[in-house]
Amino acid sequence: MEKKIYLVGGFVRDKLLNKKPKDKDYVAVGYTESDFCNLKKVGTSFPVFLLDSHTQIALARKEQKIGNGYNGFVCDTDNVSLVDDLRRRDLTINAIALDEESGEIIDPFGGVSDINNKILRHICESFCEDPLRVLRLARFRAKLGLLWKIHSSTKVLVYSMRDELRYLEPNRVYKEVEVVLSYANSHIFFETLFELGVLEYIFPNIYKLTTLKEGNLYHLESSVFSHTMATLKNIKSKKISLKLAALYHDIGKPHTYRAYGSGAGHENLELVESLIELQIPTKIKKDMLILITNHIKIKNIEECKSSTIIRFFDSFRGNKNLLKEQIELLKADHKGAIWHKSIKKTQINKDNLLKAFLALQYSPKKWIESQSKKPSNEQIKNHILREKIKIIKEIF
Repeated sequence: MEKKIYLVGGFVRDKLLNKKPKDKDYVAVGYTESDFCNLKKVGTSFPVFLLDSHTQIALARKEQKIGNGYNGFVCDTDNVSLVDDLRRRDLTINAIALDEESGEIIDPFGGVSDINNKILRHICESFCEDPLRVLRLARFRAKLGLLWKIHSSTKVLVYSMRDELRYLEPNRVYKEVEVVLSYANSHIFFETLFELGVLEYIFPNIYKLTTLKEGNLYHLESSVFSHTMATLKNIKSKKISLKLAALYHDIGKPHTYRAYGSGAGHENLELVESLIELQIPTKIKKDMLILITNHIKIKNIEECKSSTIIRFFDSFRGNKNLLKEQIELLKADHKGAIWHKSIKKTQINKDNLLKAFLALQYSPKKWIESQSKKPSNEQIKNHILREKIKIIKEIF
């Protein structure tokens, strides 16, 4: 077999989409590992060689499914043609190769036509061997936009994969969602999974949001899912803790409505934490939960008791940026709701909130130094509380 190296994958796809490509992936046809012994090798299931931080070469390979899930494959790199390598990929738009020497585009599965027609289509039935491809399909839709349609045959195939979706590895799911949440239209990812009929198999608690219509004057949307997607859409920041808070801020409502007949208490920390399907890193999850548990309090903060207001500001642990995220979540939440015309929307004074936050970072150091006798811890605690209440009353 003639030795040849081709540029493949996302670089070729993005170039055809007139987007600026970043990472380069090459596939080496007719080569063996010994041909690249001078390069750094990574990967365990199949060899990948690094040219630099943005460029890698992999041997052309075939894959055979032998087990469940993402890792249930064995690879073969002996006498594998370019077409064989391209065939194992997920979507036609990702199965295009470029011969950089001649400039020839090699497109055995019609990927160029699908790019021109804005169609996401699987290459062959082996698509269903890897359940992660369903998430990748929805992710590409979120990245490329609603003008892109999923081919009808691909929709049918994805729905037939429902049982296989049980084998998705939680850490892989989180990594896909983490990338999705960096997109401006990340809500399309979840809407696409719902459209494909598989949302409940991957995110059962997010799916439950589609089954609840609140039916009150503050929320006239078709479902809590619809409101959640609108809230997520309205988040302009790329901060993942904020986007996750938008995604999960009403996750407790199906439970509270069915158990108590209303949304009261849906922001309860214990309840919310029990309903989150994703394996979220601890630091990100901690900030996300602060935003969720505070998203009701902030709406009426100026009318709350001083002690409640102080606890609200103390929950941010001196992190001013986290308070700004809380304000952004409130605005997105309001924008994402369809209110009855008789309802007067809550107006929050952002400047007052930030002013109170800074003022409440009160230090008793000067007061302690002014005392003739060193005060006890209890006296210091009571002094701090009195001073904070005084600050709150002055500002609000």
